[in-house]
Amino acid sequence: MKGTSAAFRTVAYLAVLSTYLLIVMGAVVRASGSGLGCPDWPLCYGQVVPPGHIPSVIEYSHRVLGAITSCFIVASIVLWLRASGFAGRVAAAGIAIGLLLAAQIALGAVTVMMELPPLVVMAHLGLAMALLGALVAVAVRATPVQADPTTVEAQDDGSATLGRFRRLATSGVIAVYALILAGGYVRASGATWGCLGFPTCNGALLPFGANPATDIQLVHRFLAYAVSAHLIVVAARAWRMLPHHRAISWTAGVVVAWLVTQIAIGATMVSTGVPPVAQVLHVAGAAGLWLSVVALAVISYRISAHGVAPDGRAGAHRAPTDHASSRRSTFAAYLNLTKPRIIVLLLATTLAAMILAANGLPPLHTVLLTMLGGAFGAGAANAVNCCIDRDIDAVMKRTSSRAIPAGRVDPPAALRFGVGLAAMSFGILAVGVNLLAASLTIAAFGFYVLVYTRWLKRSTVHNIVIGGAAGAVPPVVGWAAVTGNVSLLAIYLFAIIFFWTPPHFWALALLIKRDYAEAGVPMLPVVRGDAETRRQILLYTALLALLTVSVVAFGLLGPIYLAGAIVLGGLFVALAVQLSRQASDVAARRLFRYSLLYLPALFSVMIVDRLL
Repeated sequence: MKGTSAAFRTVAYLAVLSTYLLIVMGAVVRASGSGLGCPDWPLCYGQVVPPGHIPSVIEYSHRVLGAITSCFIVASIVLWLRASGFAGRVAAAGIAIGLLLAAQIALGAVTVMMELPPLVVMAHLGLAMALLGALVAVAVRATPVQADPTTVEAQDDGSATLGRFRRLATSGVIAVYALILAGGYVRASGATWGCLGFPTCNGALLPFGANPATDIQLVHRFLAYAVSAHLIVVAARAWRMLPHHRAISWTAGVVVAWLVTQIAIGATMVSTGVPPVAQVLHVAGAAGLWLSVVALAVISYRISAHGVAPDGRAGAHRAPTDHASSRRSTFAAYLNLTKPRIIVLLLATTLAAMILAANGLPPLHTVLLTMLGGAFGAGAANAVNCCIDRDIDAVMKRTSSRAIPAGRVDPPAALRFGVGLAAMSFGILAVGVNLLAASLTIAAFGFYVLVYTRWLKRSTVHNIVIGGAAGAVPPVVGWAAVTGNVSLLAIYLFAIIFFWTPPHFWALALLIKRDYAEAGVPMLPVVRGDAETRRQILLYTALLALLTVSVVAFGLLGPIYLAGAIVLGGLFVALAVQLSRQASDVAARRLFRYSLLYLPALFSVMIVDRLL
């Protein structure tokens, strides 16, 4: 039974992931105009292998992914029934999901045969979201919810508190689904381009009555505002009413993160003429918001079924209730969450990119607002990272004195602080700079928190290689803040930091590998050993050195930069070679310290080259 349950949870989450990707792929089909790339069904032009033109390939890829997803869904239902002993409620729910799947497949066929009628397309999206929600509910219900007896507090009104929150979360599910259907109607009715600009609409504040398309868009916008406000209230109640229910607090943070991301995508979309890529991202964001809201509601019912015992790890630290503590110590604790030293390095690359983009110092207000918004965005990511990694930080000597494991800040408070900083970052950049810079910053926040911290860091030895992309975004933000676009040089700046991150971080990891081993983090030295880590450091350092000089061939930078890049890169490679031969902590520490100087030095050389 235990093996069946574990297999069921794995397949259930694969079904959720596959369904999410299928919805996103459906958006690609619509945005690319490939809906009739295969005018027949289930084959494509009567063939098993479609013709080679792009619309057919896109549409047929959607169908193949649909077939794979259907297999995952059927397998999850079968395993669920076996794990539950074919209980009556489970059987009924399994049948309902099976009927949803069958209806979705049939509706897909009807959509093609009737040549994409708008209302059928909208119904197709609605059914897909309903199926995704049902699968998320099943997967979350299959995940054990454990209470930590060391944090249980007597609460006479605990059941009432959970009851109020459950009603709020359930209404959030209904509201988000209604918003998704409204968005589908906007697309189906051809009103996508009816209201351009943000926060205004076609240059006016409330142009109701201008034309039907504009009215439809405005109704969708105001519904989005109302739903956003409701979800913020839900998250606030989660953090205030149920602060020690770790699963609820964390999932509420995910809901807010998806909400902010979706707002950023929507604002960018209507401000840039609704490009196809933005349309796809908007659907992806809507699906992400939907699944997180459903998960939050289901978790609230799961916890209530286990009583009012809070959820968390044994021995979890709490914020002290010493009311005599000074404001200065509280400020210092929250400042500690943001990791100021990391922020300084990120802002240095942001400022350098702004100077390069402007061929001099940009307007002072643009610099100040970009730096402030960037600092808040980086601080937000670091604060949420501290909240998620508090179990790891408590084990590692290097991080055990951080605010949360040291008991100076409560985890839910840290999460609220991080999400609040993210919202402030987006607002400052969107209003004071431009939407592109704001969207890039919030995207980096989401990638760092959801992809790196929650997934990669604890699951793969390649965590820092892929996760380093988040730290490479600040110079792109700086460039976008000045120019309103992203150029080849901005991408080059991104690539430099991307390739710089692994040797920089792995040198540190060599020094503290025991901490990572005790914390169970699969860093390269822990999993592959010191020798392989030193080889990888040398490889990435060599690639970085080659990258830094290759840009001159494209005419983006000149001879002054080339000379500086050769010298700085040569020293970096020499230290990496020395580390590969000596295999000592002294060599690792020397390379790590040099890497901290290398990046600002290289960007400074770029600025000198550009200005002279």
